[in-house]
Amino acid sequence: MTRVFVIITLSLTFFFVGIFSFLKINTKPVSTNKTTSMFVIEDGQGLVDISEKLKSNSLIRNKYSFLFYSYNLGLNNKLQSGTFRLSPSLSTQEIIIKLSKGGVSDYWLKIIEGTRLEEIASLFPQGLPTTAKEGYLFPDSYLIPLYFTSDQTLEVIKTNFDKKFAQAKQGATNQTLTDQEIVIFASIIEREARTLKSKQEVAGILLNRLKIGMALQADASVIYARDSKSKPKNYWQPLKSIEITSVKSPYNTYQYKGLPPKPICNPGYNSLYAAFHPIESSYFYYITGNDNLMHYAVTLEEHNSNITKYLK
Repeated sequence: MTRVFVIITLSLTFFFVGIFSFLKINTKPVSTNKTTSMFVIEDGQGLVDISEKLKSNSLIRNKYSFLFYSYNLGLNNKLQSGTFRLSPSLSTQEIIIKLSKGGVSDYWLKIIEGTRLEEIASLFPQGLPTTAKEGYLFPDSYLIPLYFTSDQTLEVIKTNFDKKFAQAKQGATNQTLTDQEIVIFASIIEREARTLKSKQEVAGILLNRLKIGMALQADASVIYARDSKSKPKNYWQPLKSIEITSVKSPYNTYQYKGLPPKPICNPGYNSLYAAFHPIESSYFYYITGNDNLMHYAVTLEEHNSNITKYLK
């Protein structure tokens, strides 16, 4: 009888030691990688589903260890829905505690098509980095963690720009401009036209001007030059006719032929696409009329006629 008792005792001991070892091993961090990723718990999502999602995202070693410690810590009913920043360097216990305290506070950063750096600067809580380049802050909505530095935020935007630029470039028919020139070109198109079709038509017209050595004569570039000097409260106010000659700057495309030195704003996807995929035509002139439609002309005489008809 004593021998049987000893055997049972030893068996139970080995069993519990095995369980303890299993839990100890499987609650350790998955790795030493401290890079965080966004983990979302949906409203009403159960403990088992959460454990499986953590495992599939390589954030825990074993879902059963997660379930055991959730109950052991008394937090099985206290895990909250929301967005969390987790890394593989956290232990299972640390992850459970984080999930019970609520998600992190991210914020939305929205960049609007055609805005310039000065208009975007206020969107960065810590200030716009000096490395930010006009034309490359791709207009979009970004979910940014509060703890991100301005440089980290800029990197998120850059990654998005590179992706959208590559998409816009696919099957490009405009082979005359470099990638840097395309961004400058697209920034002008952004401020000169509204719809995708009109942007493509304007792109074709501006290329016609470049091909014959004609000045681009883009009002938007002169407005950019004027505002860069005056720093107005409200940017992009309409150009006055006298400013075509009074604003002295390489960005004045009435006075200087070719593209301006750098982009004049941050163009959206449609403008980048139009720069790569212009619509060919025989037109050299365009205006946006009071009817909010684009009107095109081959000759200066036709152009002046359109001005009389649609702008006066």
